[in-house]
Amino acid sequence: MAPHLPPFPLDPTLLEAYRLKAGRRLPAGQVGAHLRRIQGQSLEFREHRRYLPGDDFRHIDWAASARLGPLAEPLVRTYAAEQRLTIAVSVDTRESMRLPAAGRKLDIALWLARAIAGVALASGDRVLLHRLFATEDALEEFSGRRLPARALAFLERAATRPATDDFDDAAILRRLPPTAVWIVLTDLYFDDPQGRWQRLLARAQEGARWVILVELDSWPAERAMLLGPTLASGPGLPAGPVRRHIDADQALMVEQRVSTHTRGLWEPARRGGIDHVQWRWPAEPMADGGAAFFTDRFFQEPVLARLFARRA
Repeated sequence: MAPHLPPFPLDPTLLEAYRLKAGRRLPAGQVGAHLRRIQGQSLEFREHRRYLPGDDFRHIDWAASARLGPLAEPLVRTYAAEQRLTIAVSVDTRESMRLPAAGRKLDIALWLARAIAGVALASGDRVLLHRLFATEDALEEFSGRRLPARALAFLERAATRPATDDFDDAAILRRLPPTAVWIVLTDLYFDDPQGRWQRLLARAQEGARWVILVELDSWPAERAMLLGPTLASGPGLPAGPVRRHIDADQALMVEQRVSTHTRGLWEPARRGGIDHVQWRWPAEPMADGGAAFFTDRFFQEPVLARLFARRA
């Protein structure tokens, strides 16, 4: 059975202080970086999105909805002054995300999903949590000012349930309104022979959406493990340290191939609405399971801070 998600390393008071600090980054009357991208420079900007439970019926555009046909969901008018966003967080839960043993990428990703969801809800945003490689129980929506227990349960299931071989693009695209922010947490250690992943990234940037791709790069830790000495004993085996599978030149070649592969999964899909963020692991094992690394990177990540910048 897959291990459970380790305890969340951030105190709620620290997250609230972070949210308030991010909200004060801009002078009064200016628009946060993500709102500037989503809403443009004019405060008169309008956009349609599908109706969601809890929306004001007075904002439904019945004429635009009728043009989509009788079976289509109603469309709601949104305005540039609107502060509420849909922030979707997709977590890659494949087997490679469960490495390295000390400081698993999956644990860091799920902690990050929890932190983003908590700050977003406290800011009045709508949150979608999504298992990228899953077909059942893949996506849930949350609203309100606090992270509910079922969100924590969703993250725990993501830590323990196996992933599918294919990613779920239809579910997330259906739920992203034209002014959403989509955050993807992955190591990009998967293949895309048909180009579906690149097409998904390209479509996700349509309208005024903002895509934040957080690449969890554990290669330094993997390299240290492959090159580092280990002890072996037994019949016919030499005593003392034995080098592992590759030498430094081979490690460099692997690193170059990995870099070419991961860049190829997102660079060709750039349409002006994507930010690529790389969290690079240290070579040394993380004795605390990655808690200090996560805390440091989260509070110092400028793209995530921009995400929560608001008009004062």
